[in-house]
Amino acid sequence: MKHITNILFILYSSLLLYIVFFSRRRNGLIWSNKLVNLVPIRHTIRTFSQIEEIGIVNFLSNIFGNIIIFIPLAFFLVNIFGVYTKRQIIVIGFCISFSIEFIQFLLEIGVPDIDDLLLNVTGVVIGIYLYKILWSSFRNQTR
Repeated sequence: MKHITNILFILYSSLLLYIVFFSRRRNGLIWSNKLVNLVPIRHTIRTFSQIEEIGIVNFLSNIFGNIIIFIPLAFFLVNIFGVYTKRQIIVIGFCISFSIEFIQFLLEIGVPDIDDLLLNVTGVVIGIYLYKILWSSFRNQTR
């Protein structure tokens, strides 16, 4: 089982890196410092107000994609790295997300956005609770 978990972690990490740094979902985007958003929720509200231009699918995929991509992190932190406290998992999730946004800024790729950081951490928190629910359900079935 440990080998399968390790393989899944490698696949997850690869997918995360690909989506964040290499996917071409922002073709034609010309990077500038104006893209950097350090004010929470402002960019999301502005994007929602431009829903006609952007499209509901793009808007929702950005919000839910940022949450969903970080949900599995809690599982891997517990099962591979032995991190068990909620606080540690959230701090690690925050640090990983912050690093991604900072690297996007340094390399001038993507859109560094505080909203992404908040959504990613939300995904980590959801992952913690899903893991606890699924783990307790699994333990109860094996008794």
